[in-house]
Amino acid sequence: MNSSVNAIENAAISAGLHSRQERIQEAQVLLQRTQSIFERFGGDELKSSHAKFAELSRSLEADRNVMLVFVGEFSRGKSSLVNALLGIKLLRHAQEATTAINTFVRALPAGRTERFIRVHFVDGQSAQEIAWTDASALERWSTELDALNADARLSVDRIEIFMQHPLLDLGLVLIDTPGLESMVQHHEEITRRAIAEAHIAVWVQSALQLGANASEWKFVAGTLRKDFSKFITVVNMWDVILDTPEGKSEAMSDATLSDLKLEHVRANFRKQLHDQPEAELALMTDQQHLMGVSAAWALSDDEHKRARSGVDLLSKRISDMFCNGEALEQIYLKPLKQLAHIQEQLSERIATEQRQLASTDTEEQRARDLALLDEEIKNLELEMRTLANGSAVEHTRAARHRAREIEHQLIAPLANLKAQVEIHLTVGYIESQVAKKVKKIGLPANVAREFEDVVGTVNQLWQKERQLLAESLEGLRAEYEKSMAQHAKQLNTALGEMHITLPKLDVGFDLDLSLIEDHHAQALELEQTIAEREDELERLRLKVQQNAPNERDIEMARIALERAESQLDRLGGQPAPRTGNKSVKRSGGMYSSDRHENEEYLDYSNVNSWKEDLARQQENLVDKAARMEFIKQQELQKTGVRLSAEAALRKYEKELQTFNRKKQAAEQARQDEQQHLVSATLAQLTAATVGQLQQRISYLQEHVSGSVQQLYDNQLALLHSCVSEQFVEPLSDKRTQRESVHQLLQQGQADVVRREQQLQAAQQELAQLVQQTQATGR
Repeated sequence: MNSSVNAIENAAISAGLHSRQERIQEAQVLLQRTQSIFERFGGDELKSSHAKFAELSRSLEADRNVMLVFVGEFSRGKSSLVNALLGIKLLRHAQEATTAINTFVRALPAGRTERFIRVHFVDGQSAQEIAWTDASALERWSTELDALNADARLSVDRIEIFMQHPLLDLGLVLIDTPGLESMVQHHEEITRRAIAEAHIAVWVQSALQLGANASEWKFVAGTLRKDFSKFITVVNMWDVILDTPEGKSEAMSDATLSDLKLEHVRANFRKQLHDQPEAELALMTDQQHLMGVSAAWALSDDEHKRARSGVDLLSKRISDMFCNGEALEQIYLKPLKQLAHIQEQLSERIATEQRQLASTDTEEQRARDLALLDEEIKNLELEMRTLANGSAVEHTRAARHRAREIEHQLIAPLANLKAQVEIHLTVGYIESQVAKKVKKIGLPANVAREFEDVVGTVNQLWQKERQLLAESLEGLRAEYEKSMAQHAKQLNTALGEMHITLPKLDVGFDLDLSLIEDHHAQALELEQTIAEREDELERLRLKVQQNAPNERDIEMARIALERAESQLDRLGGQPAPRTGNKSVKRSGGMYSSDRHENEEYLDYSNVNSWKEDLARQQENLVDKAARMEFIKQQELQKTGVRLSAEAALRKYEKELQTFNRKKQAAEQARQDEQQHLVSATLAQLTAATVGQLQQRISYLQEHVSGSVQQLYDNQLALLHSCVSEQFVEPLSDKRTQRESVHQLLQQGQADVVRREQQLQAAQQELAQLVQQTQATGR
C-alpha cells in the first residue's frame, strides 16, 4: 500500500514548515526583483555584489530542506519517536530492533512516484537502489535483525529512504542515527556531520535510565557545548513514569510529576557539563529543551494516552525552532540584511547617475574628472600593494611567534609527563600487579593523578593560547583597517570636488577557530586509527606466519588430545589468568575529547578452580599409607590378587614421579604464559599512555606552525578582499559610470531624457523593494 494513504500530517510541524517555506519564498522574490534592477542599472565593476545574488539564492534554496537529526543509544526508541512525529510506522521499532546505519528519510525526487531506498557505500562504488515493495526490504538494510546482510552493512556509508509524505514534501529531512556505543567509525563521522549541519538535534534518552550512560555523554558532550541551542533532549518511554501509582494519582499532575523526575536528568547535565556556563546549562534543561514523551502512547489507539504522550508539545517546540530564533536568523534575516545592503548600494549608484546627467559640467570638465579618477584608482591600487606587503610581513612574524609559544606551552608539559610515565611503567611494576592479582592494571596512582592533572592543564593552556591567538589576529586586523582608513581619508579629500566618497572600511569578520580545532581533532583521531590499523595488520601477518601448517605440530596435537582422555591430563597445567576487556576512560587531551579504550584486566577464577582440583589430587597422594592401601584394593578388584607391600610401594612411587613431572611442566608453562601476559599488558598500557602522549607531541610539532601560518594567511586574504570589494570596485564602477554618462550626453538629448526616465522608474521600484525588505526582516 502506498505510504501516503496512511500518512497522518502532524499539524504543528506542518504549520512551521509552511511558514518557513513562505518566508523563504518572500525572500526569493525580493532577491529576484532586486537582481533584475541590478542587472539593468548596476555596474559590471561591482563583481562582489554580482556574486552575492547567486550565493544568496543558493543559500535560500538550500534552506528549504529542514534537517532534523535523532541521536541516542540503542533501544532508546529513536525510530519509534520518528514514527510518532511522522504519524506512520516507518521503521521497525521493537526494542530488539536497532538502527544500524545512518538513515536519511527524504521526499521523493521530482519525477518519481514510488517509494524506494538508496544505499551509499564507503568505497566509492555507485549507490544501489532498492525497490521498497515490502517492509522486509527496509529491515534488511536499516536494522541489525537480518544476519544475512550483516557483512554488507559494514561497507554501507548511509541509507536514504525516499517516500511521499506531507511533511517530507514540505522539506523535512529526518535522520535516524546508529546507537552510539557500537557505532562504526565512518558512521560516527557521518553522525557528527549530520548534527553539525542539522537545524535541530533531538537527543533521545530513556525513562528506564534517567540521565543517560557514559557512552552517550562521551559522544554528545562535545557537540552539546558548541551547538547547545539546537538540541532538544527527549526522555522517551515516559509512560513508565506516568503509568505508576504516583502518576495515576489525582494528587499530582503530569506536569508536576514530570518536572520532579526530570530533575534527575538536570542533575546529570550539571555533573557532566560542570564547566559549562550556568546560563547555557539552564537553557539546555528548561522546559523548551528537556521533556519527557512516550512514542508508544503517541502511536496508541487510546485517545487519552495520545493526549498524555507529550509528542504534541515536542512537535510544537520543533515547529517553533524551525521558524524562530537562531534558525530564522540563519536562513532568513541574515540574507535579508545582505540584500538590503545591495539595495542601498544600487540606489546610491542610480542617484549618482541621475546627478551626473543633470550636471551642467562642460565636456572638458568631465574629461578632467575621468583622468583624476584614473589617477586615484592607480594610487589606491599601489597603496593596497604596499600595505599588503607590509601586512604580510607582520602577519608572518606574528604567526611564527604564536606558533613558538603554542609549541612551548603545550609540548613541554606533555614531554615531561611522558618521561615520568616511562620511568614508572616497567616490567617489574606489571609483575608486582600480577602477583597482587590486581584485576585492572593501570598507571601507578600518583602517576595516574599527574597524568590527569597535566592533561587538564594542557587543555587550559590551549584555551589561553587560543584567546591570545584571536587577540593577535584582531590586533593585526585593526592596524590594517587604520592604515586603509588614513589612505581613504586622503583619497576622499582628493575626490571631494567630484562629490565621491568612500565608505569606512568594514573588516568586522570573525575567524571561527572552533572549525580549525574540529579539523585537528579529526586528523589526530585518524592518525591514531591508522596507527592502530597498522599494528593490527602486523599482528595478523605474524599470526599467519605462526599458524602456517606444521606436520610436527599436528602430530603433537593428536598425541595431546589422546592424553587428555585421562582426568589428570584433562586438568592440564595451571592456566594464566584470563584476559578480558573493559571500556575505560581515556582523556583526549589536546584537540580531542575524552574517549574510551579496551584495557586488559585479570580474571583468576580459572586459576582458583585449577588449584582446588590439584589440591584434591595432592591430598590423595600425600597420605602414603592410605594411597598404597587404595592401590592394593584397586589391584585386588581388577585381578583378584592382592599386591605385596613392596609392589604397591613401587607403583605408588612411579605414580608420584609422573605427577611431579607433570606438575613441574605445568608450573613452567604457567610461568611462561604469565611472562607473556606481563609483556602484553606492559605493551598495551605503554601504547595507551606513552604512545598517545608521543602522538600528540609529534602532531603538535608537525602541524602547529603550518596551521597557525595558514590562519594568518587566511585573514590577510580576507582583508585584501574587503578592500577590493569596498574601495577598489566602487571606485572603478564610478569611473565607468561617468564615462558612460559622458558618452550618453554626446549622443543627443532624446537619449538622455529616455535614460533619466528609466532611472526614475528604477529608483521608485527600488524604494518599494527597500520598504518591503525592511518590513519583511522585522
